[in-house]
Amino acid sequence: MLGNVLLGIVSLCTMISYLPQTIQLIRTKKSNDLSINSWILWVISSLSYFLYAVFCSKDFMLIFETSLELFFCLLILLLAIKYKDNI
Repeated sequence: MLGNVLLGIVSLCTMISYLPQTIQLIRTKKSNDLSINSWILWVISSLSYFLYAVFCSKDFMLIFETSLELFFCLLILLLAIKYKDNI
């Protein structure tokens, strides 16, 4: 029970933490100040954690949280690539 509550908090914080960057990228259509390499590493990390959750844990809340994190990392990476050098 406590584990699910804590993972719920993590999920909420994850979503809230990625929203400002996502909104900023969509609004300005500029990503020159973002490191693509860092976001590639975040995606690899998030993907690894997601795969761990699916194959090792099978806990729904952990799978949900890690899929949410992976989604936002991928979204930010793709937007950063799309808007790189956009003036």
